Amino acid sequence: MRDLFLLPNLLTLFRIFLIFPTLVLLEKEIYNLASIIILILFLTDFFDGKLARKLNQVTQIGSILDPIADKLVVMSFFTYFYLNHKVPLVYFLIVMIRDIAQLSVIPVLIFWKKILFKVKPKLIPKIGTTLNFIILFLIFLSLILIEILEKELYNFVMYFLFWISGAIEVYILVTFFPRYYEIYTGKHDTFE
Repeated sequence: MRDLFLLPNLLTLFRIFLIFPTLVLLEKEIYNLASIIILILFLTDFFDGKLARKLNQVTQIGSILDPIADKLVVMSFFTYFYLNHKVPLVYFLIVMIRDIAQLSVIPVLIFWKKILFKVKPKLIPKIGTTLNFIILFLIFLSLILIEILEKELYNFVMYFLFWISGAIEVYILVTFFPRYYEIYTGKHDTFE
C-alpha cells in the first residue's frame, strides 16, 4: 500500500483528481483555465511513467493505476464532449466499450478471481491512447480558438482522426478479449 504514495503514483492520482474540476470549468465555459488544467492533466500522464522508471519506482499498483487513470480521463471527457455534440456517437460508443471492457478486469481478475496480472501495452494500444488524448486536446483547442479556427480544415482533421482512432480502438478490442480469457484461465499473465 505504501507504493501508492510514491511520486509517480501520486501524479497518476492527481490526474484522476483533476477530471472533476476541469469538467466543472468546461460546464461554466471557463475554457482558458480548463485548458490549462487539461494540459497539466496530460503532462502528468507523460511524466508519471518517466519518473517511475528514472526513480526506479515502477510498481504493480502503478502499472495498473496509470491505465485506469487514462481510461477515466478518456471516458469522462469523451462523455462530456459527446453530450455537447463534439464527438460522433459511433466513435463515442467504441471508446466507451473499449475502456469499460478494459476496466472490467480490475474487479473480475483482482478482486473476484484473485489473479494478479501485468500491464505492458504494446505500440498500437499506446497509439490508441495517444490519439484519444490528441483528439481531446484538439477539441479543447477548438473551444478556445473558435473565432480564428479554420472550420473546414478542423472538421477534416477531426474526421480523419476519428476514423483512424476508431479503427485502432476496434483492433484493440478484438485483441483484448482473447488475452482477457487467457489471463482469466491462467494461460497468460500480461495484458499487452
